Amino acid sequence: MPQDAPKGGRTARPPFTVGGLQGEVLCSVRSTGEGTYDVYGGDGTPIGRITRRGGRVLPWPRRAHWTLQPATGAEPLTAKRGTAGGWAAWSILGFPIYFVAWALSALQGLLLLLVGDKDGAKKESAWELEPPSPALWHPSGGSDAVVDYRGGSIFHIESQRLDLRLAYAQAVLHVWDGI
Repeated sequence: MPQDAPKGGRTARPPFTVGGLQGEVLCSVRSTGEGTYDVYGGDGTPIGRITRRGGRVLPWPRRAHWTLQPATGAEPLTAKRGTAGGWAAWSILGFPIYFVAWALSALQGLLLLLVGDKDGAKKESAWELEPPSPALWHPSGGSDAVVDYRGGSIFHIESQRLDLRLAYAQAVLHVWDGI
């Protein structure tokens, strides 16, 4: 996986591969359009398709929506980024706090830049507070999660119900998403 992970989920990602512990290619992922990715096994056979629909602010805040469609024809899995309660808390508390902290760090970075400390200014202006990102992938109408992400780049996957390579590709795209 590339170390220079792109930020923001609004643009197509560059092609990438996911490697195993022994250095073997487990899968490769290629964008087929805005928010749509085809996943192929190490031998080039199709594993599935991952689709991301972006969230919107109006008419009501809508969260980013992910769909995993296995090539086997199994039922697709869907997830929404964050929880409704998490987004409400982020909107009411998190964003105002984030804005104040960002303004203070930008001011500190500006002062460091005026003094001539470019490296210190970069560090101070790079502070970020992430919005809610937990997600549960489940079949439509089902409540039992096949993939569970609660944060910290740790995914819990029920391997009997989904090709792990498709889950690995989704995990990379979800972490890159960053909103």
